[in-house]
Amino acid sequence: MGTIVQHGQYFISGLQQAFQWIRVISLIYSSPVIQKAIAKTICLNGIIYLGALVIIDTIYTDHTIFGYSYMHLTGYPMYMICLLVNSSLFSQIALEAFQVHANEYQRPTTIVTTASMIGNALFYMNCAALVRVLYWVPLIGTFISFFVTCLLMAYYSFEYKWIHLGWSLDQRLRHVEQNWAFFFGFGLPAALLTFFLSTLHAGGVFALIYPGYIILATMATLKPVNGPVSTTTTYLKIMNGWCLPDRIPFFWPVAKATYFAALLLKNLGAPNILAIMSEKKDQLGKVV
Repeated sequence: MGTIVQHGQYFISGLQQAFQWIRVISLIYSSPVIQKAIAKTICLNGIIYLGALVIIDTIYTDHTIFGYSYMHLTGYPMYMICLLVNSSLFSQIALEAFQVHANEYQRPTTIVTTASMIGNALFYMNCAALVRVLYWVPLIGTFISFFVTCLLMAYYSFEYKWIHLGWSLDQRLRHVEQNWAFFFGFGLPAALLTFFLSTLHAGGVFALIYPGYIILATMATLKPVNGPVSTTTTYLKIMNGWCLPDRIPFFWPVAKATYFAALLLKNLGAPNILAIMSEKKDQLGKVV
């Protein structure tokens, strides 16, 4: 158990590191590869995708086909295409950022397999379902859903780095749960920008800011802000006496749902996703 003050230090540290955009701009300025990838990202997601949504929403607001709006019939196919193209662009940005910071950690051998791709897809779908279910919890649903969304935004930002290090899905989720205060702070800005938008609009906005968060995650360090906080005031003494869990299993429902889905697919003859989910690596804990 850690005190509220201790968790607060990590929260502020994560929040501060999510705003280190000067370092992001510096890296972009020094890397032609990242510049080209980000230019393509802005063109695809900002101009083409979000531009198309604005046009459809403005001109065809009340138009439907078989009871479905033009926005849904055209928006989701465009969204899926953008996801496929974005994946390649984001990988280029992540790889270039890793090469710049190669002296900070070593890269183990990482092979992207069909099983890992299917496992990630199942995980993303279950995360989206969890956020949606939490949102409908009476009274506190919006707050819990927003909190988990912050953690997911941080997870997405660090995912390329952790895959680069060869971490399994179980290791990644456990790391976020054990350091939830830091990742809550890190994911808060991105969640504020996307949580209150529709799914289609949120996807476009997140795709625009995601390259920057990939770079921020590459440079991030898991540590409390500016050392220990003074506890001389009565208020801080009281807060220092209250404790919060060091680990909260937020992703337990997601992990279980993903596990059972993977087990079902395995029985149907699909690639063995379970081994990818639980594979152990030696890099866990060496970096954020």
